[in-house]
Amino acid sequence: MHFDLADQSNGATLGHAQAAQPLSAAQRESIVNFELGLFTAQVFDHAAGRLTALHARGGPEHAAQQTFYFGINDVLAGDYRTHAAFNPLAFNLFDAWANPPAERDDGYERVEARRAVARGQELFNTKPIQITQVKGLNDDLRLPIIQGRCTTCHDATNAGNHSVLAPLDIGLADAARRTADMPLYTLRNKLTAEIIETTDPGRALLTGKWQDVGRFKGPILRGLAARAPYFHNGSAKNLKDVVDFYNQRFGVGFTAIEKTDLVAFLRTL
Repeated sequence: MHFDLADQSNGATLGHAQAAQPLSAAQRESIVNFELGLFTAQVFDHAAGRLTALHARGGPEHAAQQTFYFGINDVLAGDYRTHAAFNPLAFNLFDAWANPPAERDDGYERVEARRAVARGQELFNTKPIQITQVKGLNDDLRLPIIQGRCTTCHDATNAGNHSVLAPLDIGLADAARRTADMPLYTLRNKLTAEIIETTDPGRALLTGKWQDVGRFKGPILRGLAARAPYFHNGSAKNLKDVVDFYNQRFGVGFTAIEKTDLVAFLRTL
């Protein structure tokens, strides 16, 4: 991660800023140290209130205290440092809200909103999902069906990003999902003559590899409420649309209440 951030800072300076000279090692280090000191997280929810109320652990202060390193809680290999097995219960920020008492001046609506957040967190950790036809998972592991959950991909504890390099293709760039404002690229494999139509070649633009067409890095989930629209192409205008996409794509079977609870949880990150 340290190397990636240092390389990125220099690339942005030479590319976006069009600098005549690359950054010095000291300048790169200074930028990396600044970036590593930034923590982004929601601090208040209009329905649930303060995200640290009643010993909940939302907000940037707790995010800053959360341990992270390459391979922490990896779904395939477990924890690279401790060798502990993968723990699918990757989020525990709002355990205290499962049965929250009412604080002074808290009404029924606020108490229920906190319960919804806790229920959404539990769904994110535990709701079974049959993962199929995801390039980067099913094909790489040669498993047509993977019994997973949201945290199978969003495994980093209380952050929700991949803890290892794992670009995936979940079908967002498929030609069938193209809207009128998106381009359409027709790519042909020179060795096999296979044709792929896609709205975005994804990681293949960097690697030149056929297997990387349509693969993208999953984003960190903290601070989601401020980042609409969602997905790399902005195809989901709000968090409800995000949940609806996954529900349809993987046939999860979320009920209307479960969708509302998931959105309540995601909105507080």
